[in-house]
Amino acid sequence: MVLYGNKPYSKLQFVSNFLLVLFGSILLWGLWDGWSRFIWGNILIHGLEGGLVGAICDWFAVWKTYKAVESESETIAEEIGRWVSSDLISEQKLKSYIGGILDEPENIQAVRALLDTYLKGEKEIREFLNLIWDKIEEDIVVYVSNFRFSGADKQILHELNSRKEILSTVRFLVGETLMKVSDHEDFGERIQRITKGLSFLAKPLIWLIDPKKRIKEFGEGLKEGKDFETEEEEVLFELYSIFSECAELYVGSWNELPVAKREEAVRALADFVREQLNRLASEVVLAHKEEISKLENLREYGPIRSFLEFLSSKTNESVSKYVGDQISRGLKLLEPKQFRENLELKTRRVLEKIRINGSLLGFLVGSCIGCLVLLFEGKF
Repeated sequence: MVLYGNKPYSKLQFVSNFLLVLFGSILLWGLWDGWSRFIWGNILIHGLEGGLVGAICDWFAVWKTYKAVESESETIAEEIGRWVSSDLISEQKLKSYIGGILDEPENIQAVRALLDTYLKGEKEIREFLNLIWDKIEEDIVVYVSNFRFSGADKQILHELNSRKEILSTVRFLVGETLMKVSDHEDFGERIQRITKGLSFLAKPLIWLIDPKKRIKEFGEGLKEGKDFETEEEEVLFELYSIFSECAELYVGSWNELPVAKREEAVRALADFVREQLNRLASEVVLAHKEEISKLENLREYGPIRSFLEFLSSKTNESVSKYVGDQISRGLKLLEPKQFRENLELKTRRVLEKIRINGSLLGFLVGSCIGCLVLLFEGKF
């Protein structure tokens, strides 16, 4: 059997060809030996004739089918594409399939089983996220370490910082930060460390300014969009403005750092971001997993429902036609012989079974006809 071929249909093809040769050989032997003079021989010869005719006709039909596939490969490719687009993935069928995904309970059960298998708890989720991060981290580090801000990038940063909405947001965030810093318990200690090296005469001036109060008031002014009037406030505001409006300058200074320094900074940032992202992502996944465990179908789960309903809204006749055209185009790229061989590998098993059944059925029908002939001739 192995010597006959290693294709999926080789064994069945061997059996069907063996039946054809067997029926033909025995028929020739029977005709040469004169079996027809016996009743059993007459019936057997009729059966062998029927089996041989069936085997030959089926062999010819299968051979002619694949010969036609090879010679008419482009036409068949076109028809397969039309069949797929009109019957298998028509607009109605696609929308029905999407609706079935949302409404059938077994789909959400499959999602639950998948989550329980691979994302059972926080530990498994973090391991999964670490696996993904390990695959992309080096590429990210190399890309960011070698990234250089161009003039266009700096111009974009400048334009962003010049926008009124962004400036007001930055003012609010800086103001909120300053207020929290001034209320922090170690703020006084930091001021003392700063003024430690000042002269004896300068220290009383710092105490009179009351840095904590000034910074807190300045933070409140930033948050509320206040116009600053006093000289001290104007100085603080100018310092803030220099940093906020010239962001493109100090961001652009990244270009001046040696690559080794940049890589060191990026790796440190990546380690920090990795841990924070893993923590946040784990919490999100666990929350969604808990939600999914309480639902009856995927339509009740907002993210999947929104995504599939969006796909459904964009599904129309052109989508089906596009898929069908792509299938036809892909099939046409195959050489006619390769097209035939690919189709034969997928379908020949079925046709070889038909050949076997046709041979055996022909033998049975032929035998029955032989019995009827003898019956009508009165030889029984």
